[in-house]
Order: sequence, then C-alpha cells, then structure tokens
Amino acid sequence: MTIVLVILIIIAAYFFLVFVVLRLVAPFMGFGGYQPPVDLPAEATQTIADLENRSTDKKTYLKAVYDFVQSRWQATRGQALTKLSKLFRENFVSLWRQPGYAHCTTQNFILHTLLVNSKFFKADDVKVKHVFLNFVPHQYLRVRVGEQWIDVDPAAGSALGIPFGRHGSFFG
Repeated sequence: MTIVLVILIIIAAYFFLVFVVLRLVAPFMGFGGYQPPVDLPAEATQTIADLENRSTDKKTYLKAVYDFVQSRWQATRGQALTKLSKLFRENFVSLWRQPGYAHCTTQNFILHTLLVNSKFFKADDVKVKHVFLNFVPHQYLRVRVGEQWIDVDPAAGSALGIPFGRHGSFFG
C-alpha cells in the first residue's frame, strides 16, 4: 500500500510542477494570454505588410503567417527537454532574429504577434489553448475566421506532421 501511495505522490508532484509551476515561470505559458510587443522591428513590420499584400482575406493571411512561422522556426520531436534553455527566451526582437528551433510557446507568440498587428485580426480573434501532449503541456492557438474557429499549431505541424487546422494532443 505504501508503494502505491508513493507512486501517487510522485505523479501528483509531477503534474503540479509541469502543469502549474511551469506555466507560471515559462514565458508565454501563463494563464493570462499574451502581451504582444508594442514596437516591432522593421523586418517584422515589412513581413506583415508583405503577407497582407499576398492575402485576400483572413483565412489566406492566417495560412500565410502559419507557413511563414513554420519556414523560420521549427520544433522537433524529443528536443523540448534538450533545448530547455530556449523555452525562456522572451524578447521579440531576439526571437525574430534567431530562426531555428523554437518551442510551441515561442512559435505561437510570434504567430500571435504577426496576426494581431495585421489589418485582418485583433487580439479577441486569437485564443491561447493548452493540452496534454507526450507528458507535458502543449500550446496551440485557436483563431477566429468569420464565424468559425481554426486551430493553429505550427510546432506540432513541424514536429509531428499535424496539418493546418488541427492541433497536437495526447501522444503524438
């Protein structure tokens, strides 16, 4: 009976650390959503303008931003722990200028920033969501396009092959 109790305590401690404490200390994982940067670097502003000019409506802009984020920042299976220090980056200018590996939270923060600074979306159109994925919290965005909500998960797209419009969850 004591072994079962010890196992339950370990499981409870793990879930508390990973699903509560981590969300309180890691940037962009908090319970209150994102605070997009006020001043964007000129390259980001130009990218927004270029993507807007190539888009005819909200959905095409959303897809263009999703593709752009995936082309510059990627997540790979199993590297969330080995690249844990990258989880704590939070300066948008630094993130913008350092493509490559980025956790789901970082990719979503960049994607969110590009959406809400465009002519197509405002902050109320984007919701930050969290799910359980491979024993850790995973984040994706839900974006309102007209009357429907579209799930956007660039990290699961690059790491797990999850298509645009869906999000990763449980065991990928």
